[in-house]
Amino acid sequence: MNIFVVNGSPSGKKGNTYIIQKEFVKGAQEAGANVEEVFLNKKKIHYCLGCFSCWTKTPGVCAINDDQAEILQKFLMADVLVLATPLYADGMSGQSKVFLDRMIPVLQPEIVFRDEHCRHPRRELKASKLALISNCGFHESDNFDALVMHCRKLSLNLNADYAGHLLRPHGPVLRYPEMMPKEIAGVLKAAENAGSEIVKNGVISEESMKAVSAEIAPKRAYAEAANFFWKQELTNNR
Repeated sequence: MNIFVVNGSPSGKKGNTYIIQKEFVKGAQEAGANVEEVFLNKKKIHYCLGCFSCWTKTPGVCAINDDQAEILQKFLMADVLVLATPLYADGMSGQSKVFLDRMIPVLQPEIVFRDEHCRHPRRELKASKLALISNCGFHESDNFDALVMHCRKLSLNLNADYAGHLLRPHGPVLRYPEMMPKEIAGVLKAAENAGSEIVKNGVISEESMKAVSAEIAPKRAYAEAANFFWKQELTNNR
């Protein structure tokens, strides 16, 4: 199985999203998958021009010559696409959205019906599953609702199965394992298990999804700690 992970965090490997992604990749590799990771913060990808040249003048090939072409070639070889993005403004990062907008060359212009719904047929595309990894600074898991819905809809448009998600609310706590070692270790182990599950079973189990989203710090204590952190940052940068 080939798994293609696209990290859309502006912080890349320094971001909280990558803490979860790293464990997921570890589990998938140990289960026998070939995993390729791309970090969009290291790539130059222009926003879509909406010219439809990839449908008409050069079918399957974008008119823009940038790093997206290389990324799409890797995506075409994947069985599973994993989107890893921090939660920004109730959705994915701008880098992630630009990447997805530029995926239009993998589709054809014709409209077909799947389950009586208008869709575009895919070109030669292996990916039959899509999964999501995300983290946010707010405490509650329902902050991810819009992002999950977006990814579920994206799966339908790609004619791929939605394989599940790893959502980490109050994600910054992952940076302090010495404060809550048992709880954080449980989250990371669940992320690792999820990587193994998607290889062996094709989906992430409900148990793993819940474990990754588990409450680590009480809501009000977390908010107080976060406010103290930002107060210190403001003071230090004056």
